[in-house]
Amino acid sequence: MACPAVDISKTPVVRLRTDLEWLPEKFCNRSSRVRIRFRSFAGERKVYRKRKWIPPSQWAPKNRRITYGPLSGSYYDSDFMPHMNGIIDTFVLPFVKQIGNCKVAQTGSSAGMETCLAYLADLAPGDALVVYPDRDTAGKRSNDYLAPVFKGSPRLRSLLTGVQDDVASYRIKLQTMLIYMGWAGSVTSMGNVSAKYLFLDETDKYPERASKKEAPTMELVLERVRAFKFGSKVWFNSTPSLPSGPIWQFLLAADAVLDFFPRCPDCEKRIYMESKHIRCNEEKDPQKIMQEKLGRYVCTACGSEWDDRKRDKAIKDGEWHARCKGWRQLQEAGKPFSHDPRPRLQYLQAERPEKVCFHSPGWISPMVTLSELAAAMVKARGSKDEAHTFANKYAAEAFYDYEVQRKEDQILALRDDRADGTVPGDNQVACLVAGVDTQDDGFFYHIMAVGFGLEQTCWQISSGKALSFPALADVLWNHEYRDNDGNVYPIALTVQDAMGHRTSEVYDFCLAHPGKIVPYKGASGRRANPFTVTVKDRYPGTNRPIPGGVKLYTCDTHHFKDMLASKLAVKVNDQGSWRLHNAATEEYARHLCVEYVDERGLWQQPRGKAQHYWDCSFMALVAADILRVKFWKKTVRQAQKKKKEQPAANPFTGGRRMFG
Repeated sequence: MACPAVDISKTPVVRLRTDLEWLPEKFCNRSSRVRIRFRSFAGERKVYRKRKWIPPSQWAPKNRRITYGPLSGSYYDSDFMPHMNGIIDTFVLPFVKQIGNCKVAQTGSSAGMETCLAYLADLAPGDALVVYPDRDTAGKRSNDYLAPVFKGSPRLRSLLTGVQDDVASYRIKLQTMLIYMGWAGSVTSMGNVSAKYLFLDETDKYPERASKKEAPTMELVLERVRAFKFGSKVWFNSTPSLPSGPIWQFLLAADAVLDFFPRCPDCEKRIYMESKHIRCNEEKDPQKIMQEKLGRYVCTACGSEWDDRKRDKAIKDGEWHARCKGWRQLQEAGKPFSHDPRPRLQYLQAERPEKVCFHSPGWISPMVTLSELAAAMVKARGSKDEAHTFANKYAAEAFYDYEVQRKEDQILALRDDRADGTVPGDNQVACLVAGVDTQDDGFFYHIMAVGFGLEQTCWQISSGKALSFPALADVLWNHEYRDNDGNVYPIALTVQDAMGHRTSEVYDFCLAHPGKIVPYKGASGRRANPFTVTVKDRYPGTNRPIPGGVKLYTCDTHHFKDMLASKLAVKVNDQGSWRLHNAATEEYARHLCVEYVDERGLWQQPRGKAQHYWDCSFMALVAADILRVKFWKKTVRQAQKKKKEQPAANPFTGGRRMFG
């Protein structure tokens, strides 16, 4: 058979010197250099061809077909699950060794793992091990999902060997690499495998130990990449369960934790989405919320309400941002945390973290509707089991178990017939105090009347939220709070939370109103004294001096929370009770039912539950303790018109200044 014609002009040429010792004698006698033409085989050209590097989010739409789901048969669409683009692109960065995706179901994470596996087989081959929770899942994913990925597109199909036995239930042999399937319940399926790439799917469903004689499952499986000190990569992928679960522990230990920021279609600002901004027109029937599609999300930047269409448009132009350092401590204290302003790639290239975890809750997925989320939130308010479901399946958070020690209807039963802002009469009140919980977007406040004596009955005067420092000052010191006789009661002292991201602003606010308000810092654990006072002479994180210094009150939060809980348990008409005005809201009552006491006797806050009014309320008790109101002598207060005719000593202080 005749050989195919070859264009000699296009074949490579190598020129050799004639003085080389190993050249045959017939070439050594030539006066000019020896010219040798050659042509490499197709397989050689394929191996040595230098391919242009592109990230997986650009590679997948050209080379990866979807094998299941609503887009089955079509090529990968980067706009279908926009948040996944940043995750799969981060996985292939050379300095990243481990990534995790703490996610909810139906957010494209398993498909993202398979996309990265196909990408590596094409551009950066190396043996891989994919571990599933059990054998049935491993076989199903291999036969029905992973193998069709390599058969579905021309580029990936060319990587197959053509041997039928090379594509088996628990192993896929390609021309470039081997892919093994393992399952967490079997030591043998994970043993004797050395892999460069390790993919761990649904880690929170793994048994803690595959065998009583073996090490914990996670330690055993991570040993598979030990031989590859350079270039190995591990992907953790799971819906969270409990705080001890592998994916939540990975998130807490990661060098960088990233959240997704969609861009509002109305104001075009990127915002951090949280469950507390999901609305349903105050509807309490989950079925009606779903049927009428009442779920909405409120933009924190402009206040516009998103339906599902707007939400989907917002996430298409989203960007990942990393949480700032110290976020974990702020979250444990129930405080909001901030994010680094740099986009994902810019941040990662600058910081070069080895362990990166992404947080993917349901509200950033187009597969989860806002009405479904709103209905789940309503269910979670009435049941601990539903709260567990919402935390794991919708918020992508670990569920911290707790005991409900107070109920909303029991709190609302403490209401009396007073209007909002009205002080009890009949000379029952010694003074007014207030507590303020500082947030990034405003200030929750609770103004309280305190009675005489050691038992100290407390009355809610007003509670709400001020959006700025001037608005807060107006509520505290410009409003007049009167009893039915017309007597005016000024607020004797306010305690404001100073910890978080606005510490310097709180210090300046307290300095601007001396004697009226003091900054507060909570201290965990039991302490010998309810509060201690230290003088801060520098603004936090700087060497800038504070003029004159500011007194910071560090308080035993458990002491004052115990005091508040005991008052809430007293019958409404008994001495020492906690009484609400007739306009007290369900939100206020709900905040007072969140925290609970664990088996160590310490107060704990379930994650994802707001308790701002609870914090304000016990901080008002801190203010009363600082003033030592329980030791004040009861003084008969005259009517307001008689007091003007004959000035008398201040009934709060007996003619002397109690604080300052």
